[in-house]
Amino acid sequence: MNKRTIIVVGASTAIGFLGDVMTYSVAASKGGGKFRFVIPKGKDLVSVLFLGIVGGFVIDWTLKQIEEGLKTEEEKKLDELVQKEKDKIEKGQIFGKTPTTVIWA
Repeated sequence: MNKRTIIVVGASTAIGFLGDVMTYSVAASKGGGKFRFVIPKGKDLVSVLFLGIVGGFVIDWTLKQIEEGLKTEEEKKLDELVQKEKDKIEKGQIFGKTPTTVIWA
């Protein structure tokens, strides 16, 4: 799992949770009482967090599909080359070197 996925899932879960807290709070204060924040408990809390996490993965996947669909052929080829170089670094084939130029052929 990459950093972007963690950020998207975390942010969507937090935003969804805050939205649910507001919804619970508004519903709780409809009886004419003073507004107060209500945090879901028990099964409601688990389901809210679970749906937030699942929704985050769906959002992340959707964003990736849109971004891939909008890439030009040049960007796709560059992504392939960058991935090959990352694979070399992970395998230890490249160590202690700093990239300095990109050559376009």
